[in-house]
Amino acid sequence: MSDDLDSGRAGAGAPPPPASATPRLDIAAQRLAASLALLASAALFALMTLTFVDVMARKFYRSVPGALEVSEMLLVVVLFCALPLVSWRGGHVSFELADALYKGRMARYSSMLMDFISAAALGGLGGFGWGNAARTLRDGDVSVYLRVPLGWFVYLMAAMLMLAALLHLVRGLSTPASGRPVAEDAAM
Repeated sequence: MSDDLDSGRAGAGAPPPPASATPRLDIAAQRLAASLALLASAALFALMTLTFVDVMARKFYRSVPGALEVSEMLLVVVLFCALPLVSWRGGHVSFELADALYKGRMARYSSMLMDFISAAALGGLGGFGWGNAARTLRDGDVSVYLRVPLGWFVYLMAAMLMLAALLHLVRGLSTPASGRPVAEDAAM
């Protein structure tokens, strides 16, 4: 996974993130991406370790208490910290059914439209999640077995959704005349 992040690629054929005009913004973006990748990687490693220990413990004695709840919380961290990274690199699954029908300006507008639709959907979900997180904390919702407050995980989800929405908006606004987002142009 670190090779994919170091090379600026989310997977085979995925473009690197768009370049910024200011070095300070580039450094901040790189640090944010590294922090999110480190957090997601650490959570994934913890999830793998917990699963291994839990399976081994079942063989010899009994399951690790609260393992299911911790696994769910770690999975939230892994998925939602990786979402902005995938959005920035343009690594989401996409279907190019109509791409052959239009070229040039229409392709540019199509790419922009998809990024704007993604930004609106993710931003709407993030805003809804933010309100839900406040309610969850206010009501004191906790996990059943370990009694961990759930609101902070909902805040993380909402914040990562809003960050991904912002990144899709930036990608949509930075689509050059070629019709491909800046990230795809940089890979070519």
